[in-house]
Amino acid sequence: MKKTARLALITGILAALSLSLTPGAQAVTPAEKILWTQHFSSKAGTKVDPKFWSYDLGNGMGWGNLEQEYYTNKAANISMDGKGRLVINAIKLNPDDPKDQYITNWCGDCRFSSAKIVTRGKLGFKYGSISARIQVPAGVGMWPAFWMLGVPRSTCDGWPSCGEIDIMEARGSQEYHSVASLHGPGYSGGNALSHYYFSGNTPLTAGFHIYRVDWLPNSIKFYVDGNLVGSETRTTVSPNSWVFNAEFYMILNLATGGNFDGGALDETIQQASLKVDWIKYTTFKGKGTLIRH
Repeated sequence: MKKTARLALITGILAALSLSLTPGAQAVTPAEKILWTQHFSSKAGTKVDPKFWSYDLGNGMGWGNLEQEYYTNKAANISMDGKGRLVINAIKLNPDDPKDQYITNWCGDCRFSSAKIVTRGKLGFKYGSISARIQVPAGVGMWPAFWMLGVPRSTCDGWPSCGEIDIMEARGSQEYHSVASLHGPGYSGGNALSHYYFSGNTPLTAGFHIYRVDWLPNSIKFYVDGNLVGSETRTTVSPNSWVFNAEFYMILNLATGGNFDGGALDETIQQASLKVDWIKYTTFKGKGTLIRH
C-alpha cells in the first residue's frame, strides 16, 4: 500500500473514532430491561397473585370521592377470564338478594360491588416505564383507574403530600377520552395537573389500548398507544413541590359513582367490566427500580 493511501486510511479510522467519542454524538441506545410483568393466562376464576397484590375492601365512600361501590375480593368481582385477561366487574347490588344483603343493610350508598387491588407493602416502583393494555367500560358513573400512590416517608405523610400518579382514568360518560394526572401538595383533587387523550372516531371502550407513563427524576410523560398525552417536570410544577422522586405502589380499580363523572350513576347498568391484558414495568433511559417488600 502506498504511503499516501495508508495515511488516508489511518486518518479515516481516527476520524471515526473521534466521532464516536465526541460528546453528543449519536450512539446505540442499550435495550431497556424488563423488571416485572403480569400476564393473566390462568384458568377462569383464578385470583391475582398474592405475592404481588392485596385487596382494598369495603365502602368506597371512605376514600372521599362520594363513590357508590363496595369493594370485595370475590372472584365474581375480580378474577381471570380464561382468555388471558384480568377482569374487574362492577355488579349491580340487589337489596332483595341474600348474598348482597350484608352490604346493602349497612351501606345504604353502595349501588355496585366491585374490586380494587394494590401492590402496597409487596412491590414498589421508582422511575422507569410502566404500561398496561386495558379496555375500559362504558356507562355513566363508571370510573376505571390504573394509578399509583407515593409511599409515606420522612418528607411526607399520606395524600396528597406523598403524590399520586394517574396513568389512566376514564369517565364512563365520555367514551372517547381518558385522563392522566399528577396530584401533589397544592395541585390535588380538582386542581390536579391533568392531561386529556381523545381517541378520534372510535370510543376507547370499543377495544384495548396501551396506557403508559415514562418516569424519570424530575420528569413524567404520559402516553396512550404511543401518543404523547402530556408531561410535567419539577419546573412546570414549581413553585409547588415535586414529590415524585420516591417509591410508589400500583393500584387497579373500578369505582362507580363519585365526583369524577359529575356525581351521576346509571343504575340501570347490571354489570360493567374493566379488562386488563397485561402490565409491564421496564427501565427507561436506564432508570427504574423494582422494590420487593
